Amino acid sequence: MREPWRVIEIRAARRTDADGIAAAHIEGWRVGYRDLLPDDFLDAPEFAAERLARWRAWRWPDFAPGGQLFVAVLAGQVVGFGHCGPERLQATCDQSGGANPGQVAFADARGEVYGFYLHPTAWGSGAATALMARCSAHLRGAGFPSAVLWVLRDNPRARGFYEKAGWAPTGRELLFLGPQTTAALPTPLPEVQYATVLLTATVQV
Repeated sequence: MREPWRVIEIRAARRTDADGIAAAHIEGWRVGYRDLLPDDFLDAPEFAAERLARWRAWRWPDFAPGGQLFVAVLAGQVVGFGHCGPERLQATCDQSGGANPGQVAFADARGEVYGFYLHPTAWGSGAATALMARCSAHLRGAGFPSAVLWVLRDNPRARGFYEKAGWAPTGRELLFLGPQTTAALPTPLPEVQYATVLLTATVQV
């Protein structure tokens, strides 16, 4: 029998989850990107305050038609989130929770995971695998045959997780200029696109 703290729950996000989602977003960046971004950028009080305010504003329901925000819960605490829906026509990193309605255009050919973060205390718990499975199931249920996501090129931990989960790089690359709610980064960082197949075409005979 699993210890209670290891029981993973994946469910749709609620407004009362905002602080837990923000904590996963903030600490996921601060630990996961520590070797990629300047310490004074990640550790600035404004960095955390802006993200907390963004999630408390709870604008994500108006972000994408048919989009959904899922959370991973361990021992009653929100430890991560996955935000998914139709693919954006113009990819911009770190839009989850913050873009204004009507400012983002979408395609209908495939889905996208816009944001996917787990609090470092939950790394290795299995919550990320369960959370990604739920995002994929949502996109599959919406009828998307495939999906994409974007990840920083020099983030081997995240890329390894996505590849283990069945995603593969497409060869498309962009430059990440910085979070939506803070000043631009001193140096833009390359990000790469990954894709996965959600629905397998059937052949009629």
